[in-house]
Amino acid sequence: MTQSPSPTRFAVRLPASGKPVYLGMWTWLFQRASSLILMVLLPWHWVNPYSRSVRIAVLLFVIFHAAAGVRVMLTDFGLAERWHRGLVWTLAGVGLIIFCYFALRYA
Repeated sequence: MTQSPSPTRFAVRLPASGKPVYLGMWTWLFQRASSLILMVLLPWHWVNPYSRSVRIAVLLFVIFHAAAGVRVMLTDFGLAERWHRGLVWTLAGVGLIIFCYFALRYA
């Protein structure tokens, strides 16, 4: 009988199965959701380009989607697993700084 690897101390467990849920999975799911939201927002932005709330929403979802894409690329290129959690939070911080800069300056 094989033993499954023990989850990290930051892992959350699903209530029904007891299996660990990792931050990378949630990032992946939110990236997929952001792509669907962008498919709605971009045509809306094209129709109504002067709406400030639409511009800010597009900016937020594009930056999040891009940061999650950078995370996927770096993990695909073999970034060590111990760096994944730090990578997610670093990209979130950089994305937040970029969002605040462009939202305050241009939106």
